Amino acid sequence: MCGLFGVYRTEGFSPDDIDRADQARDTLQHRGPNHGGARVTGDLYHGFRRLSIIDLSTAGNQPMVSADGKLAITVNGEIYNYRELRADLIGKGCVFTSQSDSEVVLHGYRAWGLEGLCERLDGMYAAVIHDGERRKLHAIRDRPGMKPFFYFHSGRRFAWASELKALQAWLGDDLPPIDETAVLDYLACRYIPAPKSLYRNIFKLPAANRLTFDFETGRVDVGRYWNLPTEIRSEGDDRLADGLRDRMQASVAAHMVSDVPIGYFLSGGIDSAVVLSHAVAVNPAAKAFSIGFEDPKYDESAQAAKVAALFGAEHAIRILQPSELDDVFDRTRQWYDEPLSDKAAIPAFRVCEFASRDRTVVLTGDGGDELFGGYRSYKRFSGIRRKQRFVPFGSQSGWRLKNRNFRLITTRDPVELSLAIGSGRTRWQRDVYRERFAIPADYDELAHLRSWWKPELGPLRSLQYLDFHTSLPNNILTKVDRLSMSVSIEARIPFLSRTMIEYAFSLPESFLYKDGQLKGGLKYAYRDVLPPSTLKRKKQGFGLPQSWKRTAVASQSEDSYQEAVLSGFLKDADISRAPA
Repeated sequence: MCGLFGVYRTEGFSPDDIDRADQARDTLQHRGPNHGGARVTGDLYHGFRRLSIIDLSTAGNQPMVSADGKLAITVNGEIYNYRELRADLIGKGCVFTSQSDSEVVLHGYRAWGLEGLCERLDGMYAAVIHDGERRKLHAIRDRPGMKPFFYFHSGRRFAWASELKALQAWLGDDLPPIDETAVLDYLACRYIPAPKSLYRNIFKLPAANRLTFDFETGRVDVGRYWNLPTEIRSEGDDRLADGLRDRMQASVAAHMVSDVPIGYFLSGGIDSAVVLSHAVAVNPAAKAFSIGFEDPKYDESAQAAKVAALFGAEHAIRILQPSELDDVFDRTRQWYDEPLSDKAAIPAFRVCEFASRDRTVVLTGDGGDELFGGYRSYKRFSGIRRKQRFVPFGSQSGWRLKNRNFRLITTRDPVELSLAIGSGRTRWQRDVYRERFAIPADYDELAHLRSWWKPELGPLRSLQYLDFHTSLPNNILTKVDRLSMSVSIEARIPFLSRTMIEYAFSLPESFLYKDGQLKGGLKYAYRDVLPPSTLKRKKQGFGLPQSWKRTAVASQSEDSYQEAVLSGFLKDADISRAPA
């Protein structure tokens, strides 16, 4: 895992400019504590911070440059099928100078072109390719959006980074103003969706997209290189279950390629248990890490310990204390550089911090809910949609506005309903902020959600499709990346290999929700692998114990917490509590 930073300047770089660029790059040292490098070629500063994972030698340092000096690349992340790609490229006559997985990007671009490279790569990555001969800069981001990529573009000015803080450091007084529509998007969704960032003229490259910046024209071209297939399989349940396990075993094995020690995050749920069950087949000496609470109603560490013991894995547990919430708002600003509201970040950060003491890589169970239908909100959505057939749309005034269930039932817009069920603010609440920030009434803060709503897939699969393209990259994976990288640890996600993603979305709904259960198909596939106590356990997540309510953070409602996070970024804005 690494940090990317670079700048294009038509006027070139003075020694002072290079020093300032180095300083901006080094704001990402937590992403790459092992080495900092840069290549300056006239009008381009191409910088990199390295966290050494595969090929720990200096041969793996970046930027990597082709033998003729015409190409240079930097890669943040891991290419999981690099061995197969490397063998293919060697067969085409390519000469490798390292054992690094990143080097396949350098040779692959020349051999297959940008589109061919994007089609072949499987992994979590954000990569930059400088094509000096064609005077173009390319950037690509992995399919689910595990690795971040920000860029600044204004006229002929262009810069990029793995995190906003590097661009903030480089731009300084030239940092663009805040984008008020991005603030409204955040108040609707609790995150700022790609391609927006908190600032105008600074953008996120969306997942599964590629970008080209033309040095001659100053133009930026962005487009998707992959779309999620939705063709449904017709095999029987047992064959589907076998295919799921086989693909998961291959994915976990590919994610375990490393020249540094690997650990495993283990909760009391099914997803992390699935990962560990396959990991011990490759590494019997696996070590798992869990977070627990003194309150038994919120503590899953005992269940995690049972799973670890079942597979013979070493298991380390850390019990959290309420005092560990004290600096959450300061940390939120350090982690994300823009508003993102989720109290689950606190225990998630602590388990990363815990594991980083003796591990550089961890495998997680993230992505299982989106792929296999694990969110309770899915069933609630379906239930409310059924009730709507019998409840006529009426006036939302008086007591009805105070009755949340009534508001949900009378919300006919499925996208608005899915947001409201997930504790998002209603349109009426958002309009208070729309007026406060002088945003036009016709601005649609749910547009990025609507673009991914596919009613033809059916209600449950539509919700999965929506979450995969919106909440997963903009919220869940953002947290995984920033929290793990803040302590220089690489978090890998076997559920989100290309093979697993495409297989999961090809499964029929009757299998995904087998026996009327959330994750019914996943549970069926692992019924002979995992204990019943894991398979039957209700989803709990990283909630904070009721006994912590006396603390300032835990006592806040979700809306109050969201506003408190925002206040750290908009100190001069009026963000007083909107009506409930």
